[in-house]
Amino acid sequence: MRTRKSNQWTHRHIRIWLSILFLLSTMAVAAPAQSAPDFSGLWKQDNDRCQPKRKSDVTLRIEHHDPELTVETSISRNSGNARHAVQKYTTDGLVSISTGADGDEFHTSVVWKDARLVLSIEEHEDGRILLSKETWSVIEDGATLERIREGDDGGKQILFFRRIAVSSSDGKSGFQKAGEK
Repeated sequence: MRTRKSNQWTHRHIRIWLSILFLLSTMAVAAPAQSAPDFSGLWKQDNDRCQPKRKSDVTLRIEHHDPELTVETSISRNSGNARHAVQKYTTDGLVSISTGADGDEFHTSVVWKDARLVLSIEEHEDGRILLSKETWSVIEDGATLERIREGDDGGKQILFFRRIAVSSSDGKSGFQKAGEK
């Protein structure tokens, strides 16, 4: 038979646990949601940091208004002709088809994984289909775009791009130098 004192003790413990659960659930709701990074800006490939090192002059102009993601790529090598391509993606996993700067056709789906973008790529090149995955992260307080590219052949490349300009905050397509206000 339970005593009155043990019943009071049990009720007190229940109230304490309910209070703790309430506080924890309130904290979870009140915690600010981690916002996804904005990849918008003008980015220049940092050839010395890339693994393996690069020699081309690559510039990316990215407009990112989630779920829309537009990447304009310009590539020039030495004194040769520059190549240019525009890819339009959505970050909802739907496949987009585009033509790369080298003329190959790309079937790409993009999804968020935490604060990174993951691109699943199917490249159609000279009658072959090449599969790869890229993971894009904005690092170093937004100053650097890191792209990790892994091919189905086991090859891996890490590409770094320095932000040289950011999109204007007024929604227009203008850019300003990184660090300017």
